[in-house]
Amino acid sequence: MAKYALIGNPNVGKTSLYNRLTHSFEHVGNWHGVTVDKVGSKIKADKDIELCDLPGLYSLTVYSKEEEITRDEVINGNYDLFIYVCDAANLHRCLYLFLQLCELKVPVMIVVNMLDELQKSGKSLDEKLLSDRLGVPVIALSANKGFDCERFLSIAASASEQKRALPYLNKLPLRQVGDIIGSDSVYMQIKALEGDEYVLGKLGVESRKLKKFGDNALVAKVRYEYIDKALDGVVVEREKESKARRVAGKFDVIALNKFLALPVFVLIMSGIFWVTFGFIGKFLTDLLESGKDLLMHASGQAMLKVGLPKWMIGLVCEGIIDGVGGVLVFLPQIVILFFFLALLEDSGYISRVAFMTDGFFGKIGLSGRAVFTMIMGFGCSATAVLTSRGLEDDTMRKKTAVLTPFISCSARLPVYTAVLGSFFAHGSVPIIIGLYLLGCVVVIACAAIMNGTKRLKSGEASFIMEMPPYRIPTFARVMQIILHNIKAFLVKVGTIVFSLSIIVWVLSNFSLRYGYIGMGSGESIMEKLGAVLAPLFAPLGFGNWKAVTALISGLMAKEVVISTLTSLGGAGEVPGNSLAAICFSVYTLLYVPCVATLGAVKKEAGTKWMLFGLIMQLTVAYIAALSVRMVGLAFIEGPLNGIVMLAFVVILFLSVWTIRSFTGRRCKGCIKCGGCV
Repeated sequence: MAKYALIGNPNVGKTSLYNRLTHSFEHVGNWHGVTVDKVGSKIKADKDIELCDLPGLYSLTVYSKEEEITRDEVINGNYDLFIYVCDAANLHRCLYLFLQLCELKVPVMIVVNMLDELQKSGKSLDEKLLSDRLGVPVIALSANKGFDCERFLSIAASASEQKRALPYLNKLPLRQVGDIIGSDSVYMQIKALEGDEYVLGKLGVESRKLKKFGDNALVAKVRYEYIDKALDGVVVEREKESKARRVAGKFDVIALNKFLALPVFVLIMSGIFWVTFGFIGKFLTDLLESGKDLLMHASGQAMLKVGLPKWMIGLVCEGIIDGVGGVLVFLPQIVILFFFLALLEDSGYISRVAFMTDGFFGKIGLSGRAVFTMIMGFGCSATAVLTSRGLEDDTMRKKTAVLTPFISCSARLPVYTAVLGSFFAHGSVPIIIGLYLLGCVVVIACAAIMNGTKRLKSGEASFIMEMPPYRIPTFARVMQIILHNIKAFLVKVGTIVFSLSIIVWVLSNFSLRYGYIGMGSGESIMEKLGAVLAPLFAPLGFGNWKAVTALISGLMAKEVVISTLTSLGGAGEVPGNSLAAICFSVYTLLYVPCVATLGAVKKEAGTKWMLFGLIMQLTVAYIAALSVRMVGLAFIEGPLNGIVMLAFVVILFLSVWTIRSFTGRRCKGCIKCGGCV
């Protein structure tokens, strides 16, 4: 079986090409760091091919964990061919890494991707001329538009290591460097000259011994001189730049403005949430809700006529149809949300948000790259946490992993809609938007507090990002994202939600002593268990066994919260009143997302950080819900509660200040504590 690997800079369309060739659904996005681990799949062609998609990088001198994966695969992976993917609009920059592959003497071919983007800018590419000059096969295509897969695989199958002349090597003192490091490998000699710490560490050579021969700047200079000559006349101007390009450039005046960028982003996201939860989303959800109610009523009547026992009718109607259907009715809103997120991801706008927020995030110990992870959190927390691997600073990466779950994922969406909709109807939309904003504010506040302590302070992180052009997402790509997420949602509903709905209903309607007793008797298994924890939530306004049961079941998947509430009497009945509904929603937003997210945090940050994040999420959720309740009571019941609320806020502030004092800066000149830090 032939073994191929896709490699190239970030954001050149490697994963889009991989999905097209393997018919896969790996996540793609118009920004750096979407692929954080290698993925592989088999292709059935004239001969079987194992194709791997490697994380993007700019050089084999690496600075982050996902770049280390690619470097190690290049050096030790034993691939039959590296398919080097370039951006047609940025060949000059892309070919820098290609030359390093040539220096390593690995078999390689070039795919010039995004040819349609080049043509829209009024230019054309002479792929034969480029192939002749570089000495490797070159094929130009647009991965997201479709291409001739058979021709592509045919060229790949015929590609092999060729005699590629690299005349710029004669301008480097490689022989002298080789004598010092004791290696005749051109790759090792150049990396040593560049001062690559990884290579020098393996060789046991100090970089100072090589300083007199040159450095990274010398290597870059001769490489780019060669690239300039190779690209001369390859890209030709043919037409004027398209009108769409000019309009996009004008939009950047707003998108990249330091004063307008963040407000514009907030307005865009608020508009998306308004459409998702407002008239359109609610109308579609109400239609499915009506269908669910009709099905439940018809099923109940049919089973009564047959003479089935009461407990079986309750299990089917309340436990299964109402429980599972209570989640399914929110599928339209989830589809709408993912539709808009797909547009933002593929358009290139998210990269501009990251660029403009990098300075602010740097002040609280994160970086612009953390924005990518946070925005992915609006879709799925577990998937988003895995993308934190792209952050080079170890502490920053771990903090991003434990803070991302505060961002409201799509699984929490049904809970807000059902619980708040029971009390506020159309007025719930501003509250739901407020919940999404609250999650972002909590992330910023926690990051700032953590960065103020010595142990959790992040190091300096570089944020090098190429600004991608604006692109209009293709219909096929958007539908691929939507259908993939619908499938994932339905699989979760058909497995986890279905199973837990039955379990919760049975435990809530059966007693170990009396068998089936129905709900509300106080003797069911779940009522007994829930009553133990219920007093803990009484200060939050929802101290009853039903709410506790829903929150506990939500640890498996947040969709189960709403199915549990529905099967236990309704999302409106459990909280009890409008203020309790808001507090319940706030707690749902901020407490532990699901076991899958905890597993992702453990994988990326370790067990200690996972436990730290778990405790922090439970604590922050409780404090936030309690604060909201106290504010609500202050407005409802009078000034006394306002005074209590103010005292609570003061105590909370003093507690945070005390914790920061003990873990951060210490007194000057104190011998016992080791002096000022």
